Amino acid sequence: MARRIDNDIKQYYSDRAYEYDKTYLRPERQKDIKELHRLLKTLFKDQNVLEVACGTGYWTNTIASVSKFITAVDINDEVLQIAKSRGIPSNKVNFVKDDVYLLSKIQNDFSAGFAGSWWSHISKSKLKPFITLFHSKLRLNALVVFIDNRRVKRSSTPISGIDIHGNTFQIRKLEDGREYEILKNFPTKKEIRETLGKKVKNLKIQFLKYFWIVSYNI
Repeated sequence: MARRIDNDIKQYYSDRAYEYDKTYLRPERQKDIKELHRLLKTLFKDQNVLEVACGTGYWTNTIASVSKFITAVDINDEVLQIAKSRGIPSNKVNFVKDDVYLLSKIQNDFSAGFAGSWWSHISKSKLKPFITLFHSKLRLNALVVFIDNRRVKRSSTPISGIDIHGNTFQIRKLEDGREYEILKNFPTKKEIRETLGKKVKNLKIQFLKYFWIVSYNI
């Protein structure tokens, strides 16, 4: 069973597309998820948003309800098909198939950027280059928001291994029995601050019980 890093993780999310949203139904996480919906609606009101790694469009739907417009990017046809089926009006969203490590189809004219549950799947060596590219697609002073999972005992999938670079991995099992060992990092507040560096302003890091959310301006 090969470890799923960078482009290889594409296959895992392609195969998991039709069961992915079940993660948001877990009873113990409902308080956090409700708070994340509230925060995103507050942060992205009237913004022109670039969302990377949009997946099935779960958060896209929330943001589109308050933003001026959202451009949502993912590399997987399977998850984009689900995202498009949510019925978000075409005057509120544009779904784009593109590699988030290239963003070759994206112009730099966004007042805000968002990524949900993506930071944790980026290898440590690619994290800063990805963030630099992401920022380059946004306007000066744009708002950026990341949300992701915290590692919680008896709730999170156990860590199956760690590589020489400090990347951690989990074994994920699909409903049909297929297993994947995928990269899943859990940064501390200190690591988030160090990764973003001193070029961002108005940095806010909030750790809920099961999730974290970071917002700042570039």
